[in-house]
Amino acid sequence: MNLDTAYIEPFIYDWVEHLQETMKEREQEIISEKLDLIMPYGALTTHTMKAAMCIATHLEVEPNVKYMAIELFDKFMNKSFWEAYNGRNNQSNEWFEVHSKRTCTHTKLYLVSCFQLACKMNSHPNSLGITQILQLLRVIDQNYECTRDTVSSMEIEIFKKVGFKMPLYTPVYCIEVLLAATGLGETPRTFDISMQLLDLAYMEHEKLYHHFQLYFVRKNSQMSEEEKELELRILKSNSLFLSAAIVLCATLYFISSDTSIITEKIIAANLAELADAAANEITVMANTLFQIVQYSK
Repeated sequence: MNLDTAYIEPFIYDWVEHLQETMKEREQEIISEKLDLIMPYGALTTHTMKAAMCIATHLEVEPNVKYMAIELFDKFMNKSFWEAYNGRNNQSNEWFEVHSKRTCTHTKLYLVSCFQLACKMNSHPNSLGITQILQLLRVIDQNYECTRDTVSSMEIEIFKKVGFKMPLYTPVYCIEVLLAATGLGETPRTFDISMQLLDLAYMEHEKLYHHFQLYFVRKNSQMSEEEKELELRILKSNSLFLSAAIVLCATLYFISSDTSIITEKIIAANLAELADAAANEITVMANTLFQIVQYSK
């Protein structure tokens, strides 16, 4: 998506409104199903994210394609897990052992197939062929064996499992829209720094949300444990919220580090309004991300 043009200005707030509606739909899905099928990040371990970054670099894909593949992988893995759980015949853990064995065996193929689908969605002429997929799998793991038929069938299996719906509204898309709506994208390097922070947020997801959870639990001590868990699941599914925190972090700590407190609050309030979230929560998330940056140096 190219936002570097004056022609898109009349549509920016329509895009923001649509993103807000999309996040609300994700929230309702979680509430109605009582399952975090959108962005629980259970599948997105540090090992998996390192593999995803490696694949994206090898393929030289755009950030939006990378995160479309990552979100697709996450949703597919969670759909697969809950189908296995709901299809169990008894209360034993046999279903989990079977599911884990299959997942462990085919995780590499799942991830590469998600990149295959994301590349097709982004630009069909540049889509990955089966031969390229097999070559990429050998780059990742020389001992991994896979046939052309398996690659072909896996692509169909994944697309079918997620209801033939691609995760179009990635954090990258959200960041681009927020930068355009606030005018912060006009500042040099803001987008590039935001992309670096986004990569770090996914690589350190467990740490990021663990620290935010401590704040959230203290703030909402009157909630029941079930209510807290549900709210946190909803928050994790909200890529617009995370994107707002990333933009705030990039702006305050890396672009305009000498910004006054009043200006900081104005920027946070503006992003909060666009993300339909609380300004203090976005600020806490941005501060937490900055602390992770400091510790990772």
